[in-house]
Amino acid sequence: MKALTSLRGLAKEKAPGPPFTFTELHLARAVEIIGEKAMGRAGLARALSLGEGATRTLIGRLTDEGLTISTKRGIQLTRSGLSILKELQRSFPKGAAVPRSPITVGLHNFGVLVRNGASKVRSGIEQRDAAVRAGAVGAVTVLFRNGHLYMPPVREFAVKGWKETARTIMEIFNPKDSDAIVICGAENMQQAEDGARAAAWTLVN
Repeated sequence: MKALTSLRGLAKEKAPGPPFTFTELHLARAVEIIGEKAMGRAGLARALSLGEGATRTLIGRLTDEGLTISTKRGIQLTRSGLSILKELQRSFPKGAAVPRSPITVGLHNFGVLVRNGASKVRSGIEQRDAAVRAGAVGAVTVLFRNGHLYMPPVREFAVKGWKETARTIMEIFNPKDSDAIVICGAENMQQAEDGARAAAWTLVN
């Protein structure tokens, strides 16, 4: 995945001065936000929950890479930036809040659909660990195969209330065969979303 490789490379670049506090997830989210609407540095900092200094460095990285440009309307994506955005949208076509259910693990829950991600899932522990490192309480990974939702190791859920839960997940994400859905729980929705995004990135190359 070119977008993943590019954004990870930008996040790892060294710079003089104090270390910055953003990751490839912040870079990806910035591309998504700017793709929806051009905005200034202060607005982007608020949207990313980052400090002004870190946001300035983040924007500089994107601009130096040719992904963004500064205009009178604010920061906008270039053609290369739009290409990265489209690739992100193809790999992660849906992210949404998920109601509490017998399978969710937090007060607030957020899920991300990963296109063709089912084959990359082993036990789901890698996704859970990535979510926890990002601030979530935990995560559950659901696979969609042959018209049914499963949890690894591949088997249909048998928990009480599963049929209603499965119907809700299907309505929210409308998965295709071989897709994966990572649902993360946390004390607030922002942490749940951050955890879900971090977990989802473990399922793409």
